[in-house]
Amino acid sequence: MINIPVVEDDEKLNQLICTYLNDNGYSAKGCLNPKEAYDLMYNSTYDLIISDIMMPEIDGYEFAKTVRELNKVIPILFISALDDISSKQKGFRAGIDDYMVKPINMDELVLLNNAKNIQIR
Repeated sequence: MINIPVVEDDEKLNQLICTYLNDNGYSAKGCLNPKEAYDLMYNSTYDLIISDIMMPEIDGYEFAKTVRELNKVIPILFISALDDISSKQKGFRAGIDDYMVKPINMDELVLLNNAKNIQIR
């Protein structure tokens, strides 16, 4: 099973994404901030990270940079309301692999995950 932490501070959206992914054959766990995600990822292995950008204390850019320092290969997908090119560029420079603009289409989210051919380690 593909394990995914979903790092999103909007609790309802976090639950919606996790439920949808879990219903489609993934094992998604919600984290309301990067600190929760660090704790979760310290104790378990994950195959993909889905993260928001605009979060209090630690934003998605900083989170992605920290993850990249520890793991160069795990795919990172940003989901964000920020739709400008400079935000996208900043995300890719931080080490993300893909970017979806909110509101996201859940069917597209599953397609992207399938298209990445995520390999279970």
